[in-house]
Amino acid sequence: MADREMKRSYFTGRGIAIWAGSYIYIHDLKVHHCPASGIRVNKGDYITIADSEVYSNTWWSSSAESAIVLAESVSVDTNTWIKMRLTNNLVYDNINKIPYYNPNYAWDYSPIGNEDCSSYSACEQELVEGCPWECRYGKKTQDYIIDGMGVYVTFNTYLYGQMELSDNVAYGNGINGVVFHRTDRGVVKRNTVYDNGVVPRLEYEEAVMEDWMVNLSKSRQSYSGIVLNSAEEVKLWSNNVSARYETDYAFNTVEDGGATPPPLSAGGNNRVCKGIVSPELASVVSEETDASVCGIVVSSSSPTASPTPQPTPQPTKQPVTLEPTDSPTVAPKYIEISCGNKCHLIQWPYKMGSSYVPSVAYEECEFDCDNGDCKAFSLQDDTRSNFSGYKRCFLYKASKEPSPEICANDPLSHPFCSYATTGGSFF
Repeated sequence: MADREMKRSYFTGRGIAIWAGSYIYIHDLKVHHCPASGIRVNKGDYITIADSEVYSNTWWSSSAESAIVLAESVSVDTNTWIKMRLTNNLVYDNINKIPYYNPNYAWDYSPIGNEDCSSYSACEQELVEGCPWECRYGKKTQDYIIDGMGVYVTFNTYLYGQMELSDNVAYGNGINGVVFHRTDRGVVKRNTVYDNGVVPRLEYEEAVMEDWMVNLSKSRQSYSGIVLNSAEEVKLWSNNVSARYETDYAFNTVEDGGATPPPLSAGGNNRVCKGIVSPELASVVSEETDASVCGIVVSSSSPTASPTPQPTPQPTKQPVTLEPTDSPTVAPKYIEISCGNKCHLIQWPYKMGSSYVPSVAYEECEFDCDNGDCKAFSLQDDTRSNFSGYKRCFLYKASKEPSPEICANDPLSHPFCSYATTGGSFF
């Protein structure tokens, strides 16, 4: 806190920061314990940030940083397709622990809320009492934290092109997991977001009260999932979200000044395991009772993620005994199909199953497939830090057909039908 107003470079460093550029591919990195953002690109076009693990950043900066950021993007041509991508990243434990401070803000200015800050003399005198919290945002008197996201696009007055936030896993971040903020035209799809909102809500008791939490005067906002904020022409597909609290918004769309938010341009197949869904998004989000769908692994043989629901009882496995005269040459029910390093069929409707130790992963995943809505399954290395060395089971549904149709037959031959995996196999 002593450096909050000084902003020395020791407390403001970022892992990767690009302030202008185009045609940039940032991938396969581990970025951690940077005092500010993990990866940030400003004023860019044709930017992809992919397949990276970004964790434990943004702790000590007072600049309201987030883990992975695209901001103030500038189109270099008039193409209208997707040109900006944040995809397949693992993003966790990125928390603002220092309140925001901006020395350029005048005493009567606030970028949030509708207060006329010039009408409060307490604000001019730099007093807490008598000055609304909105007017203290970014000032010396700010004693609360409402910033610090996982995957974040913001202030993109982007004239041509679209942004895609897809297949990211975000958990344990300070406020929300995935945010589309003051940015138009894009798609948010297949993200798994759970247990964010680490910054306290004061009405809830913290299991462990860390020192940076002690002097916070107000709660964070009641969001801890996916938020669309002042964003037009956005598509929302196949995201799975579990909020930290039942009273947190898991899916929310808002507009500056409390106005009616713009409608989605398309969406569906989103699921919520815990939390509130804003009325504007209710038609494209369904309630899910299986917490593992939202990234919370339910398995007695696996490490526990937080929160930990009780395991769902499974049918009892019956051992098969071969008599001496039996031939053990019966063909297996599931045949392994070569899939190289792209073993996840992202266009096939699927359910994320449990994670297992490699020695039993095939047997367990096969059993899960036999006893569910399943026609095929895949295994891949679990990239979450607390499941290192485990295999994650993906179950592909028998009740629903792949879309587009080209992905129904021989999907591993079409690059957009499958997704990159590590240690993957398909059956």
